Amino acid sequence: MKQIYILLIALLMGLSAKAESSGTCGSNLKWHFTDDGVLTISGEGKMYDYSVSYNSAPWRYFGVKRIIIGDSVTTIGNSAFSDCSSLTSVTIPNGVTTIGDNAFENCSSLTSVTIPNSVTAIGDNAFSDCSSLTSVTIPNSVTTIKEYAFSDCSSLTSVTIGNSVTAIGDNAFENCSSLTSVTIPNSVTAIGDNAFKNCSSLTSVTIGNSVTAIGKLAFQRCSSLTSVTIPNSVTTIGEAAFRDCSSLTSVTIPNSVTTIGWYAFRDCSSLTSVTIPNSVTTIGWYAFSDCSSLTSVTIPNSVTKIENGAFSYCIYNHRTTKTNQKYPSVNL
Repeated sequence: MKQIYILLIALLMGLSAKAESSGTCGSNLKWHFTDDGVLTISGEGKMYDYSVSYNSAPWRYFGVKRIIIGDSVTTIGNSAFSDCSSLTSVTIPNGVTTIGDNAFENCSSLTSVTIPNSVTAIGDNAFSDCSSLTSVTIPNSVTTIKEYAFSDCSSLTSVTIGNSVTAIGDNAFENCSSLTSVTIPNSVTAIGDNAFKNCSSLTSVTIGNSVTAIGKLAFQRCSSLTSVTIPNSVTTIGEAAFRDCSSLTSVTIPNSVTTIGWYAFRDCSSLTSVTIPNSVTTIGWYAFSDCSSLTSVTIPNSVTKIENGAFSYCIYNHRTTKTNQKYPSVNL
């Protein structure tokens, strides 16, 4: 009798483990999860917003492997699929216009995702910490890539940014250590603070002709970056924007730039020469400090202020071209 009782319990537990789960996830949306790890979202309209710390999505700990989203779903809610660490595949239909904040955060097994042309907004942290994601194409419909959207996607090797994107948010691609090249289209006007910080494999970057500001630490510690051309639209190079780009050998600063921020090129140990255009009025604190290979620098008459340590520990005992005799020593 005892053995039969144990067998019945085991059978019931097995049936329970394979039981299908379902519920609502929007005013007119339903979710359905099967024991093979497939989550289906069906119905029409917006998904509910969820939270990581409270009111988390009901399927969060179900071991979701695949997600199918119906054609009439219009938004993917905040934190809807965050921490689905077993998720490998998701189909986002053309009806979706918004991918919410933290929507796929920490989906560490997700290798690829197709963002349809209907999407106009990618939220904060939407795909952050998707450490297996290798490539992403951001369609022309998207206008803003928000903060931390793809940060810490350490396997991301390529990204295509659509021609309608106007702003790349702060920390958007920070710590994407496998990213090798990026083209920022002409539609983009601002590159946010820390946008590509610690992209240590980045060897090539093309900055579009509409960018007016390169944010603080935007390319800091991009240690494989060898050269960069800054377009004529840029007026400000932010603080530490290219700091610790240790492979950077040359940089072209256009006539549009008026300010070179603090620490902008500090510790660019391979930089050999730099020409500062007539538009620049201020060279910030330690802007070129510790550029140990820098042997020549041209400073125009337009420069009225060279801050403390701007060229310290970099061009000592080397011949320097000085068109601005107001600063004959240039911190040598």
